Formats: sequence, structure tokens, C-alpha cells
Amino acid sequence: MTTLPPPMLAEPLHRSNGVSGGRRRQRGVALLAMLTLLTLVGLYLFVGQLSAMQPRMVREQEAAAAFSEAKTALIGDSISRVPINKAGYLSLPDLGTRLVPGVGWVLAEGGESVTFPGDGKDLSVIGKFPWKTLDTALLRDLAGACLWYVVSGRFKNDGFLKTDTLNWDTAGQIDVIDANGSLIATNLAALVVAPGPALDGQSRVLADAAYSECGGNYDARNYLDSYDSADAIGGQVNYFAGSTNNRVAPNTSNMRFVMSTTDHYNDRFAFISVDDLFNPVMRRSDFAQAIDNLLDTPTFQTYLQSIVAAGNKGTFNIDCSAAPDPIFCANWKEMLFLTQISPPSPITINGATSPLPCGRVLIFAGRKSVGQSRSDALEKADKRNYLEGLNVSSFAVPNATATAFSGSLAGFSAASPATDLVRCLP
Repeated sequence: MTTLPPPMLAEPLHRSNGVSGGRRRQRGVALLAMLTLLTLVGLYLFVGQLSAMQPRMVREQEAAAAFSEAKTALIGDSISRVPINKAGYLSLPDLGTRLVPGVGWVLAEGGESVTFPGDGKDLSVIGKFPWKTLDTALLRDLAGACLWYVVSGRFKNDGFLKTDTLNWDTAGQIDVIDANGSLIATNLAALVVAPGPALDGQSRVLADAAYSECGGNYDARNYLDSYDSADAIGGQVNYFAGSTNNRVAPNTSNMRFVMSTTDHYNDRFAFISVDDLFNPVMRRSDFAQAIDNLLDTPTFQTYLQSIVAAGNKGTFNIDCSAAPDPIFCANWKEMLFLTQISPPSPITINGATSPLPCGRVLIFAGRKSVGQSRSDALEKADKRNYLEGLNVSSFAVPNATATAFSGSLAGFSAASPATDLVRCLP
């Protein structure tokens, strides 16, 4: 029997693997150290960059807060005016002057103007944000410039030149477009403006020591873009060229403002819409009370029974001086519809029969609902843009076509502002 030799030990091989494994471990440690070093270097650079960015981030937050505070202050001031017939009007901008009794006009900053020299009714105006009047801090944008402010002519609280009618259907006169001329917003009541750094030929030198807190001057062209009309996008500049300090609109048409980032534009806007004003106003308890008084005051109801129902709403002959609040009546008269029941007879409201015969029916049309538009005289002459349900078919001037109506016999409710309010006038 042949004896096989014992197997050879692979000791040299084991030694070789041990050396190789050690080298791999060494390379792994080195790689880990390199990765750690790179991570630390990256973290150092990131922290350094973050530290460098922090001041700008703080300034951006402060600028955003200033924008928000200015808008909130303007809206809060507008919606809290008393009595209710003054609610909805916006403060005039700061023009750099104030009227001192017994002295006259003096240079001063931060206060709203009493009126605008050269202004006219319903003309939009531009000036600086009236921070002293509204009791805010001196609010600045990211570039350190004081905020500016544009108010639609129909919404300005000008004691001498108030618009004829102000209500939730009143259209603002400010549109905003982008660099392509596309509309971003339309019929705004006002804009808060961050003018940004000076561009092109804009000069913001101090006009007088009286303006030392905010600094600069009151020429809108030196703040709102573009300075040169040759650089204007779509021919639009963000001020009213030709007027004193470029601050008063030439007419009552909508003015377009450009929001874009180019070599000639850097203005930024905070929008104030009509809804921003009247959504809160209609939730005031004295707003509902004023509507109830307009519809339910016996002397005014008697007066409405005495006039001739005329015009597309039957209210052409209403004289608001006979109303319990003539100013409120003048602002909200276009919501009133008056029709005659001939001969006087009971009517139904939501199917319930009135206890007495009605000689006339008075309707307060609520806020416009989906599908209704009241943007011009033609639309405001169409009862379908005001009335709901049976009222559309039953209402006619001077005599109703039917005695069935729909709506609420209760007072106005902000929870259902589009609901018609219906009253039987015996």
C-alpha cells in the first residue's frame, strides 16, 4: 500500500494575505481620513458661506415683514373707520408736507396728505407710505429705500374729492403686468411699492433736511421705474408722468404697473384688492345694521312708496337725503330694486305668503355670485347680475310680473352675502 505524503501547509500564502489585508486596511483608514478631512473642509466652507449669507437673509426677512406690515396697516385703517359710511376708504400717501393751522403748509415726512394739489376726483395718486399716520415703524425695502404707495382714485380718503359711490362692486384702477405685458392682477384698490436700488438716471438725493428720517425726495420717477420712458415695457412706467413729482394720474382709466426684473425695472408690489377691504367690512355688525336701517326704517319705507318707480332698478328717483344714513345710502343705492304690485296683493317669499297686501316690493341685492358681473354701466343695468332665483323673473319696472319672490326676510348676513333681502311695503 502506497502512503500519500501529508498535504503541504499554505503558510507562505497566509503570510502574503496578511500583508495584503493590512495594506487594504491602511488604505481604508487613509480614505476615511481623507473623507473626514473633505467633510470638515466642506462644512467649514458651508458655515462660512452661511455666515456671509446671514445678514442678507435677515434683511430679506425684515423687508418681507415691512411689506406685510404696511399692507396690514393700510387695510386695518380702512376697514376700521367709523361710522360705517367711512369704511373702505384708504389713506392718502405721504407727499412730504402737512398743514399747520395758522401757519399753512410746511415740509414734513411720514404723514398722509390731506388732499393732492392738482388732483381731481377719482384720479389715482402716488406718494410715500404714510408711516407716521398709520403708527408703524419707518418701513424700508431690501435696498433700504422707504416704501412707496399707490392708491386708486375711487378709494382715496380725500375729504374734498371722494368718489360718488364706494361699495363692494367698486372697481380699483390699478393693473399689474409682467415683462411680456400679461396681466398679473387687475382692478386693484392699491399697491405698496418696494422701489429697490436706484436705476439708470434716478436721483435720490436729500431734498430737504425735513426729510432726514426717510431721506431722499418725493419725485416718484426717482423711485418707481423706469426712469426713461424709452426703456419702458409696453410703454408703461410705474408713475404718472407729466404731473408734479409724477404723482397724479392723468385720467380715471386703469393704470398699468410693471413688475419685472430687468436693467430698468426692479419695483416689487404688495397688492391690496377690493375684496381685501370689503370682506372684513361686511363682517362688521354696524354694516349689517346699516343695511337693516336702510330697508326697515318706517319713514324711509313711506318715502319709497311715494316716489315713481323708474329706471332699470326702479330706484332712479330715490333721494338719499331721505334715508336714515344719506352717505351709506348713496354708496349702496345701486343694490336697491323697487317694483310695484298692482293692484296691491299678498306676495310669497320662499313660498310663505305675506300677512298683508304689498303695494311695492323692495329688494337689496347681495354681493355678486358666480356668473354675475357688475364691471360697467351695461352690466349694472342688467338685473340678472344682481338678483337670484324667482326675483329675476318676477322683478320688473314699474310693475312686477309675478307675486312670487325669493330671498331673506331677516337681516344681512356675512355668511351668505349674495342672498337677496326682500321687503314687502304695504
